[in-house]
Amino acid sequence: MERLHRFNVFESNDADEALEAMNQTFGQKISITRLLSKSNLTSLSAANISTLVLAHFRTAHEVVRERDDTSDAITITIPIGGHARFIGGAKSEVLAFDDTGVVLPMDKKVKAIVSNYHGFSLMIPRPAIQRGLEALIGKTATVDFDLVLNSHRGDGNLIRSAIEMAARELEQAQSPFGHSAVAARFEEFMINTLLHGQPHNYLEAIMGERRTATPKQVRRAEVYIRAHTEGAVRLSQIAQAAGCSVRALQLAFRAFRDTTPMALLKQARLAQARSELVAAHPGATTVTEVAAKYGFYNMGRFAHDYKTAFGQSPSETLRLTFRPKPMT
Repeated sequence: MERLHRFNVFESNDADEALEAMNQTFGQKISITRLLSKSNLTSLSAANISTLVLAHFRTAHEVVRERDDTSDAITITIPIGGHARFIGGAKSEVLAFDDTGVVLPMDKKVKAIVSNYHGFSLMIPRPAIQRGLEALIGKTATVDFDLVLNSHRGDGNLIRSAIEMAARELEQAQSPFGHSAVAARFEEFMINTLLHGQPHNYLEAIMGERRTATPKQVRRAEVYIRAHTEGAVRLSQIAQAAGCSVRALQLAFRAFRDTTPMALLKQARLAQARSELVAAHPGATTVTEVAAKYGFYNMGRFAHDYKTAFGQSPSETLRLTFRPKPMT
C-alpha cells in the first residue's frame, strides 16, 4: 500500500510526466535520470498536521533536486529505502540510509540526490520553530541544527517513530489528527523533541535552563489557563502569557502547586464542562458536544476523568441536575 495514499499529490509511471509534476509542485531545479527498474512509479503524497506538512516521496529513478534560496521551514527527512545524498552548504554533505535521517536547514541552499528511493519528510515552519525555541530559552534566536539525524537511537528514534505513527494514523478515515487540538499537540511534541534531542547551537542553553518562575508568573499562567478552556492551548502559549520559559514554568508549578500547567488546564476544562452540563437541557445538548467543546475527544477517557473529579458520570449530571420549570 502506498504511504499517505489518501493525500496523493501526483503519481506517474512516466519520467517526463513526473518531472513536470515535481517542477509544478516544488518550483525548483529538478532533473531525472531513468534507471533500470521493474517499476517506474514516481509519487508524492502530502498531508497537513496543524501547521506541519508530512509528505511521502517515492521514485524508481535518480532525482536531483536543488533549492536555490533559503526556506521558510526546517525539513526532517527519514529515508525508508534506497539511496539519498544531501548537500546543505559548501561543505556539509550527508549520506542518508534507513538508519540516518537528515534535518535540512532553513537558511542554506540544499541539493538532494535520491535514487530508487522512498521516504518521509516533515516540514516545520520557521515561525513555529522560533516560537518553540524562544519559549525554552526566553529570548528570540535563530536555531542551526546539525544535518545528521540518527533515526534509530535516542531522540532521533523518537522522531522517526512519531513520524511513522502519524503516517499510519492519517491513513484512517477518522484520524485523530482531524481534531485541531490533537494536531496542535503533535506539532508541539515534534518541535520540543527536535529542540531537546537534535544537536544545535542553542542545545546547551536549553539543557542548562534550571530557573524557576516566580509565584506571580504562576498566577499569570493560571489566569490564562482559566480564560482559554476552549480550543487548542499549547504549553508554549501558557509560558509566553506567564512571561517565562516552558521549563521554568513547569518547575514552578511543581514547586508552588504540586501539579503541571497542562494538568491544571485539564481540571479547568472539566469544571467548565460540568458547569455547562448542569445548565443544559438534556434534549438540546449532548455529553459528546460539551466534551468536544472543551477538547475531550476520547469519550471513555472523558467519562472516567469526569467521574473521578465529580463522583458522577457526565450523563448523570446532565440528567439529574436538570429540573423542568413547573407549569403555570
